Amino acid sequence: MNPRELVLAALRGDDLTVRQLVKSASREGFRWSEAPAPEFTGCRALAVYASLVELLASRAGQVPPTWTTRVGKAPAPLFLVRAAKRSEAMRRESLTGTPESLKRRNVFALPDYLDVV
Repeated sequence: MNPRELVLAALRGDDLTVRQLVKSASREGFRWSEAPAPEFTGCRALAVYASLVELLASRAGQVPPTWTTRVGKAPAPLFLVRAAKRSEAMRRESLTGTPESLKRRNVFALPDYLDVV
């Protein structure tokens, strides 16, 4: 699993690539509880990566890696679903239904984001 590739796809709103990367990681037996600490900087990228690692670890019944607790939140609301940037209804749904691991870092997606993985 390539953290940088995952984060860049998420920041672009490229849901297909994000899902493919997560599915590939799952097929390879990747454990989100052992996700490597990021080797990149930037508040937005770090917030997205830590949020996704916590979300996916939780869904897999794993404890997220400890490095995630040291990652702060994005400086402004960050919507991972591209449509939320254009649609007020989608933005509202994202703001209210985002999983907590994303919301606490000012990262927003739909309630079932990556749930099909």
